[in-house]
Amino acid sequence: MNAGTVLPRNDGKLQTDGKHRVGGILAASAMPAISPQSPSVSLQEEMNTLRREKLDLHAQLFEAAQIQRKLSGTRELRHGCLEFASEVFAAQFLSGDFTMFSQHGPKVLAVHGDIAGKGVAAGMWFTNLAGLLQSYGCPDSDPATIALEVNRHLCYLRPVAPFVTAFLARVDCYLGEVTYCNAGHFPPILLRADGRVEFLEAGGPLLGAIEDAEFKSGELILEPGDTLVAYSDGVLECRNAGGEEFGSERLSIALKRAEQQSAQAMLMILLAALQDFANGGPICDDVSVTVIRRDMENTGLS
Repeated sequence: MNAGTVLPRNDGKLQTDGKHRVGGILAASAMPAISPQSPSVSLQEEMNTLRREKLDLHAQLFEAAQIQRKLSGTRELRHGCLEFASEVFAAQFLSGDFTMFSQHGPKVLAVHGDIAGKGVAAGMWFTNLAGLLQSYGCPDSDPATIALEVNRHLCYLRPVAPFVTAFLARVDCYLGEVTYCNAGHFPPILLRADGRVEFLEAGGPLLGAIEDAEFKSGELILEPGDTLVAYSDGVLECRNAGGEEFGSERLSIALKRAEQQSAQAMLMILLAALQDFANGGPICDDVSVTVIRRDMENTGLS
């Protein structure tokens, strides 16, 4: 008789020769060794792994944000009769908005810009942009020339490279002389000490859009008590619970209330106005502000 041959039983059921099947149940000797594992245990292990990966990702993003901040340089600077202050708040870990101050002798190059998009992708492109600004953007450089070179580089990398808006200003901290180029950015506001308001529009298109674009520089003098404020679209588009935008009118009112304050105090007053307006709601886009102010006293190089 062959192994595994089915034998008849008197009770009408089937049985085997004892080696493979007995009463319809697999014999223990024929089964592979299986250690039972509760499905809940396996699911818990998977959840723990995902939790560890999430914490690791958050740690890496935090480190990247710190690197981005260091590449931006100081957020507050005083030199000669000029004060500089800026701040950036990211909507998603890394910011597409950026501000940079670089100093050489009596001059400071201030850059305020916005990389299209937000989050990790925009933050990664900032590293590339920071390198370009360090290569072409020494404080003695003409802002229009800097914009021209950065634009040429970004156009070369199309269609991968994003569009970038930027306001570049070369400031003489003893004379108050400002040479600037506005490359597609929201026109910064110049608040004169006598109450007049001007918008700085001279420049050219946004960077990375037109390969042979031309850029020009504008010039002005920051008189004692004058303040220059650059900002991103995230300021104007900040929304409250009712869906209203902060807008340019509220921005003007907030700046008027902060007149005659230091650059840092003016920055904090504007950010507080934004926070009060949003009333604890999350920001939908990156928010950034740069304030450049000349002292009321006409102090300069002694």
